[in-house]
Amino acid sequence: ITDESEVDGISSEKVVEQPREGITYIQFMGWYGQTVNILSLFLSFYAFPRLIKHYGLRITIRIFPTFLLFVTIFAFVLLPRNLYFLFISLSLCKALTYSVHDPAEEVLYMPTSDSIKFRAKFWIDVVGQRVAKAVGSAINNYAGSVEGIVIYGSLPSVVASIALWLACYQVGILFDGLIQSGDVVGFEKEELVLGVEMANLEDNEEVEDTMTNHYDDDDDSPLFRDPEEELSPPTIACVDRVSL
Repeated sequence: ITDESEVDGISSEKVVEQPREGITYIQFMGWYGQTVNILSLFLSFYAFPRLIKHYGLRITIRIFPTFLLFVTIFAFVLLPRNLYFLFISLSLCKALTYSVHDPAEEVLYMPTSDSIKFRAKFWIDVVGQRVAKAVGSAINNYAGSVEGIVIYGSLPSVVASIALWLACYQVGILFDGLIQSGDVVGFEKEELVLGVEMANLEDNEEVEDTMTNHYDDDDDSPLFRDPEEELSPPTIACVDRVSL
């Protein structure tokens, strides 16, 4: 908007800046955080217990991958660069991750031994998540722009969503089978190792008991000898020399 004024016969033109419409990045992230936390609280308190109770883990663990697959297809194919859709979909995805998917993932460790649980959590939480974030960052860096992300990031995102859905589908079936059979993954190996350790411990106890009984029966044992008792000099056998 220009403001023309005339001073001493000389016209001057001033540019008056109007405030831009829209929100700042800080406001956007603030609304995003509030939406995610409110949805997570609601889903954690009301949705997750009822899903586990009425549908079981086999169905509950498939909710987030299914929703993520549809969101990925819509975000990259049907509604690319739609900020309103991205805001709502990412908020729901993040809330489902915190309130439904992560608790369901922790329930999966129930029919596993302690050693298997520690190994699985290491490979999933430490290695798997860091590698996935590194690959995603590399793709974004290579794309360089929003248009590039839509072009180069659509296929990896769809493939990763399908792979996650298939993994959750198979894991849910295996979990129900383990719960019905009562088996514990990794329990046989731990039981074998524990049996070997107990056998070694029993052997050591038997050796100690044998040594203790041996010294109990022997009055001259150095373990129970009176330190003030005078020891008799050793007896030396005399051998007569026979002169040849």
